[in-house]
Amino acid sequence: MGVLLLLMAAAVLYIYHVDGVRIGELESQIGELREQEKQSDIDRRVSKQMEEIAYGQQLLSEERSNEAIRQSEIAQEMTLRSEAERQKAIVAQGIAETSAQEAKNAYQIAEHQRVVADEQRQRAEYAKLVADTLNYISLGRTLGSQAYSIYQTGDTELGNMLAYASYLFTNDYGGDLLNPSVFQALIQSAGGRRHFGIHNGSVSCTRFSPRDHHLLTTSTYGEIFCHRMNGTQMQTKRLMSDRNYCFRDGYAANNGKDYAISHTGHLVVADGSQISTVYLEQVSRPFSLQDIHDGRQLLIVGDNSVALFDIATEKVISTRRLDFHVVSTGRCDNKPLLFDDRGGMHLVNSLDDITREKVPVSGQVTAFAKNSSRRLTAYGMLDGTIWLLDGKGKTYKLMEHLSQVTKLEFDAYRLYSSSFDGKLLFWMTSGPQIKPITLFQSNSWLNDFTFSQDMNYIWTGEYNGTVTEYLISLPMIAQRLRQNVKRDFTQEEWDYYVGKGIPIRKLKIGN
Repeated sequence: MGVLLLLMAAAVLYIYHVDGVRIGELESQIGELREQEKQSDIDRRVSKQMEEIAYGQQLLSEERSNEAIRQSEIAQEMTLRSEAERQKAIVAQGIAETSAQEAKNAYQIAEHQRVVADEQRQRAEYAKLVADTLNYISLGRTLGSQAYSIYQTGDTELGNMLAYASYLFTNDYGGDLLNPSVFQALIQSAGGRRHFGIHNGSVSCTRFSPRDHHLLTTSTYGEIFCHRMNGTQMQTKRLMSDRNYCFRDGYAANNGKDYAISHTGHLVVADGSQISTVYLEQVSRPFSLQDIHDGRQLLIVGDNSVALFDIATEKVISTRRLDFHVVSTGRCDNKPLLFDDRGGMHLVNSLDDITREKVPVSGQVTAFAKNSSRRLTAYGMLDGTIWLLDGKGKTYKLMEHLSQVTKLEFDAYRLYSSSFDGKLLFWMTSGPQIKPITLFQSNSWLNDFTFSQDMNYIWTGEYNGTVTEYLISLPMIAQRLRQNVKRDFTQEEWDYYVGKGIPIRKLKIGN
């Protein structure tokens, strides 16, 4: 019974336990259901809010869509307006471009007309300038001629004024100062000529020493003089004077010694005051001295023989008999050149090497000069003719001298010539026409001339024994001439000699 009660009690306890567990599970489920119900309620509320939000967004989207449609319509309208404006702009641009082209064409026409007018003006100004220039150059020549004539009458003051006015007009307007009408007046008024009556015999040689620049002169009366300029004064030293000699040529060497060759067959060596003589037995009638072999030796030239003289030892080292008769000498490519009386010329390379060529012109050659750099060759003839040959094979016959040409020298394109007619000329060989300009006219035969080292002067030796210095530098001539002008023109003088309407020019220094 007890057991039964225990079992019943156990069963009751078990049932109670089971019911408790079941109740707990039910309560748990009820709690879960309540939580689920709360969550569902939350979800419903959230869903409701989401629906409301979605609805609001739908309304906003519709508004935006409607706004987009409205903006699209506005944009389309603006596009249509823009296209219309663009079309108007295109039309306006076309009109503007047409107007611009028309304006450009009008400008080009105007510019062309301006250029044409300017060219016509320039041509007119140039023509006037040329005319004025030619008139002033012509005036310069006229004034030169007047100056020369008036100076000759003894009115040196007015002659100098006119000569300087001639220089100004000729120089300022690009004229040729070497035109005879101008140059003769300048030379005369500048006082660029000094005569020195030194020798008793005919002056046969004028040479400047390359060492100390003294002037060596010789004469046919056996005279050898040495000259030096001291300011405006010439200091002359007589080295020798013996009428038993007849000197025909001289040479001033680099060693300071002077040499003179006599027609009598004697070579005189002057070393300052020391004089020595070498007799040339095998050279008949020597008349020319030519340096050879870079100045170490002298070639002594006679009528039909030559001798070689050594400067260092002062001895004749060789002689040679020639099969032709020598009438004149010259230099070609820094070598002696001998001319015979049968139209031949002989280049002396050495005494054992003498080559012969035919002179390319007719007549007897008495003077010769060559300018290798400008390919010019000149032959002076016995009858006074000068033949000029250029590098192109053209030959010019220059005729102004009336008798034998005694010497020719080139200075660039200028050819200087002297003659027994007393004239010293120079010829501008570079011009279209080769015409002579008379540097001076002597009353005596001109035997020889030479240039000073600075090329500002020419020194001449004359038959009457006179040695003359001539100023040929145009800048120095102009300077001297201006110094000789003592006053200015009066207005009356200017109007008479120069011309009315031409502005008067001041001449005197300091005005």
